[in-house]
Amino acid sequence: MIDALILKNLIDNLPCSSAYKDVNSIFTYANAEYAKIVELKHPFDVIGRTAYDMPARSSECAALVHEQDNKVIKSRKPLSLLGIHPDAQGKFKAYKFRKTPLQNQRGDIDGILVTGEDVTSEATFKLGSFLQKIPIATNGKLLLDNGTYLIGTDHIGVDISKREHEVLFYSLRVKRTKIIANLLDITPRTVFKHMTALREKFEVSTTAELRDKATEMGLIHVLPQGIFDPKLVASLNVE
Repeated sequence: MIDALILKNLIDNLPCSSAYKDVNSIFTYANAEYAKIVELKHPFDVIGRTAYDMPARSSECAALVHEQDNKVIKSRKPLSLLGIHPDAQGKFKAYKFRKTPLQNQRGDIDGILVTGEDVTSEATFKLGSFLQKIPIATNGKLLLDNGTYLIGTDHIGVDISKREHEVLFYSLRVKRTKIIANLLDITPRTVFKHMTALREKFEVSTTAELRDKATEMGLIHVLPQGIFDPKLVASLNVE
């Protein structure tokens, strides 16, 4: 097992909200900032709970949280998420979370380190308002719900680059080639090359088929790494 004192010192010294869960998704430690996120008064109140035991709004998405935890443990890879939800008072809040599997000395996964960064701002409010207008399409996968979005190419299921992911993100929102080129500071010809590569990788013939297949795969809710770029957020209403 991971040394409890080392883990406590790690969490206490992180400059963000953080907590640790065992392989059964039971919290064993948390700092004060994390307790605030889950609407508990003291970090010790988090210990021994699962997502199902948290205050009302947190428990509503407990099945989703546990499915994400299982994915992290089985894949042995970190999972990045953007959560956009109202808090207990109904106020808009946005957090960027990262779930990281931690190994013991034998190389076994002992649990998950959860870190969260408050990214509530006018930009994330606009982003959330825009994204939540799009119907959920997860292709049967319980990895996200309305207001929770996966971040990064690891969740695509097809080997594409970060730039191709950005082009796909805009294309799924029916942005024209010239608009995509201007927003990404690349030429229309480069956008065309990326779109050609995407059609080949997704094994489709047309852009319409690419959009349909990506939507069926739930990729409309998988956001590129650069999602917090103010320019990207400002572009969502550009036709």
